[in-house]
Amino acid sequence: MKYYDIVLEDGFFFQDAYTYKSSNDAIKVGMRVMVTIQNRERVGFVVKAYEPISLPYEVLPIKEVIDEEVILNQELMDLAYTMAHHYVAPTISCFQTILPNKLRPKSNHRPIKMVRMVRLNPNHQHSLTPKQAELVNLLETKKRLSYTQARKFYSNVKVLVEKGVLEAYEIEAMYEPQEIKQETFNHVLTQDQESAISKIKLGSQTTYLLHGVTGSGKTEVYLHVAEKALKNNQQVLIMVPEISLTPQMIERVSKRFGRDVAIYHSGLNDQEKYEQYKRVKEAKVKLIVGTRSSIFLPFTNLGLIVMDEEHDTSYKQGNTPYYHTRDIAQWRQKTHNCPLVLGSASPSLESYARALRNVYTLIELSHRINHQFPKVTLVDTNQQLHRPHGAYLSAPLENAIQHRLEKKEQVVLLLNRRGYLPILKDVKTQKVLECPHCDVALNYHKFDHVLRCHICGYQSNKTPTNMTLTGQGMGTERFAELIQHHFPSANVLRMDADTTRRKGSHAKILSSFIHHEYDILIGTQMIAKGLDIPNVTLVGIVNADAGLVHDDYRSVEQSFATLLQASGRSGRGDKVGEVVLQTFNQDHYAIVCAVHQKYKHFFKQEMMYRKLASYPPYSFLISVVFYDEKEEKAQVAAELFDHLFIDPTIQKIGPTGIRRLSNRYRVRVILKGKDLDTMINKTNEVIQHYRQRENVRFTVDVNPMGIES
Repeated sequence: MKYYDIVLEDGFFFQDAYTYKSSNDAIKVGMRVMVTIQNRERVGFVVKAYEPISLPYEVLPIKEVIDEEVILNQELMDLAYTMAHHYVAPTISCFQTILPNKLRPKSNHRPIKMVRMVRLNPNHQHSLTPKQAELVNLLETKKRLSYTQARKFYSNVKVLVEKGVLEAYEIEAMYEPQEIKQETFNHVLTQDQESAISKIKLGSQTTYLLHGVTGSGKTEVYLHVAEKALKNNQQVLIMVPEISLTPQMIERVSKRFGRDVAIYHSGLNDQEKYEQYKRVKEAKVKLIVGTRSSIFLPFTNLGLIVMDEEHDTSYKQGNTPYYHTRDIAQWRQKTHNCPLVLGSASPSLESYARALRNVYTLIELSHRINHQFPKVTLVDTNQQLHRPHGAYLSAPLENAIQHRLEKKEQVVLLLNRRGYLPILKDVKTQKVLECPHCDVALNYHKFDHVLRCHICGYQSNKTPTNMTLTGQGMGTERFAELIQHHFPSANVLRMDADTTRRKGSHAKILSSFIHHEYDILIGTQMIAKGLDIPNVTLVGIVNADAGLVHDDYRSVEQSFATLLQASGRSGRGDKVGEVVLQTFNQDHYAIVCAVHQKYKHFFKQEMMYRKLASYPPYSFLISVVFYDEKEEKAQVAAELFDHLFIDPTIQKIGPTGIRRLSNRYRVRVILKGKDLDTMINKTNEVIQHYRQRENVRFTVDVNPMGIES
């Protein structure tokens, strides 16, 4: 008989482990088990095993062991505990984040998909028909086939199984490796690239910041270093921030090395994720390309981690635990003793500041491969308002599009707002039509004739009968309609969250554009980064000012990065590129620096403002948000936390009410300080006291990507 500490699946149990007992010696730390608590059956993780001790309460038995083997190794278990402390999150939420859905501790967990197989019974003595003999001969070579494959050779496989000629059995459904034809690449490296490759040392825990202007060949640097790691028989993880960027990266990596690549991102279904997870765990694959969740894969011999577009906010998780992929990568590189390469044309201010302080090793690629940046045209939108839709399709942009179409070249147009009409107003009262569950405007989508909330997903195909509505603004759906009207002979393609809902849609849209089935690609910020299409010679940025009007301290930095990245999509091949940027504020430093690829100028200017306001990277922030369907309860909970949190070295901002989302009133307290470890320790301490007295729900976001209300 042994005692086992078990962390249960329910988040409201926070970080407590509960003690159970069992005489089953097969139970190991890192397995899932079924237990009873409060008269309910719950799944939990075994985190500790020990000999029985005297306890002041009855210890209940474990009801069932779910796993036959350990599914969470010691490294990942330690990582979960590190995350739970650092991000002030329930331990179980960290376990659930690390594991794919098929392995997560849930009472309603779905079983692993099984495949029925057949193999030859060597002792069979039956005579066979020619067709049956054909299948038997194949099995003598292949050793085993799936039931489905076997039926292609002989339809009545069941008869052979019943006669004892074949044996039927089941195995886990696993990924079938693909044959990849290696292509010959004769890239001539620039001096900057050769220097960068020589500086990145395998077998070290160094974090490198690869700051390269758009089109400078950062990916080629990644691949050369990856090749060294592969020769050492090590695994390589290359991360991209968006699913939309994975198809190009996968194609480039797999053809370069002639290897099948493991893919891991949110576009895969649960079974596909599980299959890729197993491939990595069993070291059946060396190259992995994925988005942020791929950082949790169970690597056995990791030799290199790459975070492409490291500045991108998609690397930050949007719910508990609010982890940043960069933090997880740095913790894992210590375990595997491998380098981490952070690549970007517009590094986050925090990363570049750390590089200047030699916390990271700075490597710079200052020149484009083709030695030419695109021509930049700034359009003063104020002077275009006399034209119909002049704020969105100015005369210079219209002429530039026509010129590129005549030359059979391609155009990318960025409008970072989806839908058809972003705002609907009552003509009489000028009141904006809002979501009934959130304090945000409803967006009209013409394709399916619905009003949709982009926060909670609420939608309605009915408009209020007591209002006369008028629409304002322009979303990608409406803009695509406008462009098609002005250029009727052009093939126009749209890429945003609405057109990429179906599985594989990202790859399909990009493939059709890359192969020039379409002339113009219109999209949100997902098309602003990472795309490398030589025939794109014009990038039009429609609403360059959109991000600058937000009330968040990071809005200018994020706008700059989007504009710089979008501008860099033009003229990446042999043809001269052009960028047309429409703005109401031509002189704003973020716009001027972005279109002229002047990152260092922007960094100095923005850091000056950050220092004056004592915002990151000159301080650290922790956001604690209390929420409830009753506004008063959320307010009282936040005030209690504020009362309990006493530390003269840490500044408190709030409690402040922020906009309601999904029927939840929210009140926030922001903590600001110079010592992050002290802030985290104090927050954990206060939260432990708080949760014993209150049942109002809350979230903690350490180093939030923004504090907009």
